[in-house]
Amino acid sequence: MAQEVSIGQPKLVIIEEEEILQYVNPSLLKVDYASRKVQGVIIIGTFIFVLVLFFGSMLFCNLFSAFRSLVSKHKVFMSLAIVRAVYGVFGIVIGCYGIFKTTALDRDIVFGKTATSTVAMCVTVGFFMFELSAVILSDLAYRTFSKMLIMHHSLALIAFTLALHSESNYAFGCKGMILEMSTPFSCLCYVLLKAGMESSKLWTINQCVLIHTFHLRSVVECYLWYVSYQNWTEISTHMPLPIFVLLYANLTLVTFIMTPYWGYKKTQQLFNPVDWNFQESRNTDSISNGRV
Repeated sequence: MAQEVSIGQPKLVIIEEEEILQYVNPSLLKVDYASRKVQGVIIIGTFIFVLVLFFGSMLFCNLFSAFRSLVSKHKVFMSLAIVRAVYGVFGIVIGCYGIFKTTALDRDIVFGKTATSTVAMCVTVGFFMFELSAVILSDLAYRTFSKMLIMHHSLALIAFTLALHSESNYAFGCKGMILEMSTPFSCLCYVLLKAGMESSKLWTINQCVLIHTFHLRSVVECYLWYVSYQNWTEISTHMPLPIFVLLYANLTLVTFIMTPYWGYKKTQQLFNPVDWNFQESRNTDSISNGRV
């Protein structure tokens, strides 16, 4: 069953079987996602949710003796890791939806959109608003400089915001969310490390899975380049220039710098289980901040 809903140009045709939202609540498909007010509510609601989750995680740290004695910056980092892990699970779901389910995102690689993808884009803007704010404030508070993370998240926030504004690039935006697949395992890595369980089998298993997520990230990144190749004429002709520049700046950054670097550091950490986040930050080079 399909119904036309006016969400920018071209119109969005909602096909119920192509929407994840129908499994949450079918009435969500009746919302006017073209409304800037609705988009704003989702963005602000997401920001408030992750903010509450962050402070809730801070309280969580105080419930266990293993974490109660941690210095404040380590508690902050653990709380940020938990927030990222929750968004990572969301990103895995949306990313799999974007990659493995054929929808309007595939039929129109530039302007194709679904109700689910619109919600996902708004949620991502809200998340990155919080994430960027938190990283900058923590850097100021603890005199670190997460240059790679700040650059990546700034580009991502601008790119997703402009994509929402121009109602374009939802396809790459949603497919690319699966790159957050490493964050749940990064979170567990940090929790186990601070709990003194770096010699346990659970640590070894989680670390091996975490390393493999970076291998899979490289596969996804190659897939996104291949999708670009397949649809290059449409992309180069119709994609708004600012979106085009930001898309391929981000894709180049994660493909050739961030994923290989973090994959290498995770492999190194498997054999030398230390918190190299703050070891590096003491040298004012916290390139790894955010990936434990």
